[in-house]
Amino acid sequence: MSRSARTNTNSHLFNVGDYRREAVKVYSGKKFFDPNNAEAVAIRKQCAQNALEDMCNFLQNEGEVAIFDATNTTCERRRIIYNYCTEMCCFRVFFVEPICDLPEIIEANIREVKLKSPDYKDVPQAEAFQDFLSRIELYKKQYEPIDDKIEEKHYSFIKIYNCGERFLVHKIGGNIQSRVVYFLMNIHVLPRTIYLTMVS
Repeated sequence: MSRSARTNTNSHLFNVGDYRREAVKVYSGKKFFDPNNAEAVAIRKQCAQNALEDMCNFLQNEGEVAIFDATNTTCERRRIIYNYCTEMCCFRVFFVEPICDLPEIIEANIREVKLKSPDYKDVPQAEAFQDFLSRIELYKKQYEPIDDKIEEKHYSFIKIYNCGERFLVHKIGGNIQSRVVYFLMNIHVLPRTIYLTMVS
């Protein structure tokens, strides 16, 4: 639990991957994320549900903002999250969908972030890199973008294209969501050069 300096809110991150690593001590590789692997799908669903319940418990007590950190790549998955949070707990839901089709950004993200995951501890970097690329391909098989026209048009969300190349903001409501959008539109996730000058 922490207080966000950016939004001045009592916030907490609920990473479903952490729940999965707690449930399955040894990472078995990309096959765990195969949508045809029924046993793994059941484990991942249960981990997501556990994280969702913990998140709502946090918000029902001292929490103001909670981040449900998971892929949520299907309409069904997002519907479960939305219905649970709005109907069971009466909370507002705001989806963040990063979309990237530039290979150089994808590769940089994998090397800078994903290879440092506990999943790849003691795994050779080249092997880990290929495993995560394969995991992305498995996600693509079931990926359904958030739809602002039919089934999901009532959702609040932001789509971020290629790390800030452009944005699509839909049905933002309230002060906190507005501040989160401002933060997301001004964050820099790619390395930048900063020039410092000294005047004497």
